[in-house]
Amino acid sequence: MDTEIDNTHATEPRINTLWLPILIGVLLFSLVLVFWWTLREEDLSNQHNMVMQYTEKLSANIQADIRSRVPALQRIVNRWEFSGGTPEASFINDAGHYINDWPGFQAIGWVDKTLHVKWIVPLAGNEKAVGIDLGFEKNRRTALEQAKNARTPTMSKSLDLVQGGKGFIIYFPIYIKQNFDGFLSVVFRIKPWLNHVFLTDDTPNDLSDFKICVDIDGTTVYSQKGWDMLQATPFDATTSTIVMGHKVTISCRPTQFFFDHHNNLHPAIALLVGSILTILISFIVHLFQKTSSEAWRTYSTQKTLKFEIQNHEKTTRNLQHASARLTLAAKAGKIGIWEWDVTTNTLTWNERMYELYDVPTDINPSYETWSSALHTEDAEEAEAKLKAAVEGKGTFDTEFRIITSDGGIKYIHAAAKAERDAKNNPLRMTGVNWDVTDQKNTEEQIRHMATHDVLTGLPTLKLAKDRVGMAFAIATRKELMTAVMFVDLDGFKNVNDTLGHDAGDMVLKETATRLLSCVRKVDTVARIGGDEFLIVLNELNSKNDMEQIAEKIVKSIAMPFVHEDKQVTVGASVGIAVCSASCAKNDVEKLIKQADEAMYSIKKTGKNGYAFAENDYTDKNF
Repeated sequence: MDTEIDNTHATEPRINTLWLPILIGVLLFSLVLVFWWTLREEDLSNQHNMVMQYTEKLSANIQADIRSRVPALQRIVNRWEFSGGTPEASFINDAGHYINDWPGFQAIGWVDKTLHVKWIVPLAGNEKAVGIDLGFEKNRRTALEQAKNARTPTMSKSLDLVQGGKGFIIYFPIYIKQNFDGFLSVVFRIKPWLNHVFLTDDTPNDLSDFKICVDIDGTTVYSQKGWDMLQATPFDATTSTIVMGHKVTISCRPTQFFFDHHNNLHPAIALLVGSILTILISFIVHLFQKTSSEAWRTYSTQKTLKFEIQNHEKTTRNLQHASARLTLAAKAGKIGIWEWDVTTNTLTWNERMYELYDVPTDINPSYETWSSALHTEDAEEAEAKLKAAVEGKGTFDTEFRIITSDGGIKYIHAAAKAERDAKNNPLRMTGVNWDVTDQKNTEEQIRHMATHDVLTGLPTLKLAKDRVGMAFAIATRKELMTAVMFVDLDGFKNVNDTLGHDAGDMVLKETATRLLSCVRKVDTVARIGGDEFLIVLNELNSKNDMEQIAEKIVKSIAMPFVHEDKQVTVGASVGIAVCSASCAKNDVEKLIKQADEAMYSIKKTGKNGYAFAENDYTDKNF
């Protein structure tokens, strides 16, 4: 008889109440799928942005490389024009200096008025180019005529080099006292040039993550090995930039290594955690209904009560096991999980939330615990978005900064969803937090690379020019003077020739350190070429201030450098151009050129010293 009663009570609730946990499970799992899809789409978007950022970085590297080379090569022309001509030996020495320092040059030569190549460096490997008439081919002739007429450096279209391979040529017109005296012809071999530009400061992962193809004016001139073997993907990124009037298009295609390396587990973890929660809640509802039904129908029987107690104990164990698995999944994904009971203003955190916000675990978290940690610049927006989500006027999916107990800053990405009653009043919010600071730092590093020299970390010429313009504004406002120092190392080529480029790099980096120690914090030290530096001095009162700094620089650079137990010595030739409060913003280029000419005068009179340029920018009392 007891057996029949037990069977009846065990079967009937299962038939009558099974639909409710199934319905709740379907609804909850639908929400989990929506959340998983949102995270997955964000991850795919992040991967595409990473490819685009890398492509834009390559474009910036090309622009930066050309911006560094053209002004340096222009100085050969400036010296030619300043001196009324250059002896062949001096030209070979100057051109050889650039050939050795910068990979990618095929040759640097002088083309006379009749468009014939007269001098070329290096001669070895370029013998076929000596004496050649550059007017024989339309592409070259067009670029030559444009450079001559515009009196500005002009780049040719991509062409087949006489020496073989793809390349292009930049022509620098030479005028002596308004009379045309030929061209400085700089031949780039595209493949070694782009290999150098793209490998600069790249990590090993970058080389495995992507393959690169480059077009100039619609013609493919460069593609990395394996490019043609990769199929196009939706993550491919292309960006174009204008280099000296020519459209350079860089295409970047991610490899399988990229997808393996940047595979984000957050969507999978969210799906796993959500599925466990769905099963758990559905199971709880099912067990609750089953327990209630059984208790109501068998309350008079001790045997049924014992069965319910045993069933409850089993449920408790299952809940404990499920809770342990949920905690393990959250730890594995380093995800902070929180729940805010809006009606009682009670906040519950998991262990990861305490770690993220640097809060002791013995503190009961509250809304104020979270809001007081927000960065003052982000607090208003973050709290407004949370309030809007609670009121049903928006979603809470945002990023903000928090201040840790030691004063550090973290970037947090947060997302949450509100639960509501039948009248649409908020009951509680459940959300997740994770640290996105390894991502923000990477973005900042990319921005820094665009304006600073890779080897020394000093500002580039473009940033230095901006600083000169700022110095002019300060000089005008305070009625003080500004000075530009052009510093060129004496004997640096001998270091590269005798000890190698590693020693040369060491000298350049140590030179940067020494120059910084010779100036004030308000001043700027920039690297603008191979061994050429530019110093911007602000808020000067007298010529004596400039002389003291110049003497410190000459003495500091003259001290020996040590590389692998070997001492090397170089000198510094310093040209100084001074500008008082009368300088205008558009005088920047002229002032730098005057400093360059003053430096060159020191080169001709013995090197390892300094000289002032003669100009009309200073007050008569100077």
